[in-house]
Amino acid sequence: MTIEPDTDYEADIRNCVRVFYEKAAADDLIGPVFTGAIRDWDGHLKTMDDFWSASLLGTTRYTAAPFAPHLKLEMTQAHFDRWLELWAPSVEQTLPESLQAKALAIGQHMSHCWGRAYVSMKKMTAAG
Repeated sequence: MTIEPDTDYEADIRNCVRVFYEKAAADDLIGPVFTGAIRDWDGHLKTMDDFWSASLLGTTRYTAAPFAPHLKLEMTQAHFDRWLELWAPSVEQTLPESLQAKALAIGQHMSHCWGRAYVSMKKMTAAG
């Protein structure tokens, strides 16, 4: 389902991204990963705005492959689980009900599938 993009939805998404990243940067588990990897916070937040706009509204501003940049980071499944624990309340706090279910479903998919794929790929790489 494509939701017609409008200024209010875009503002809601920007707010959600910022609320989430404020929580993530301060978190004891995933905060060091974020603060260690992100050098240009303004640029990263803009990229995440575009990612979530594309994911939730069907806009075309984000066209990259989102999983690949995460492979250079040191994480475990616990990091992906914690990401979701912070994402869900950020969504519920900031997005209108019409976007919440989709944002939560995408977040759950990313946390579970990416976490498993990430851990598997790291194991294969370590095994040589």
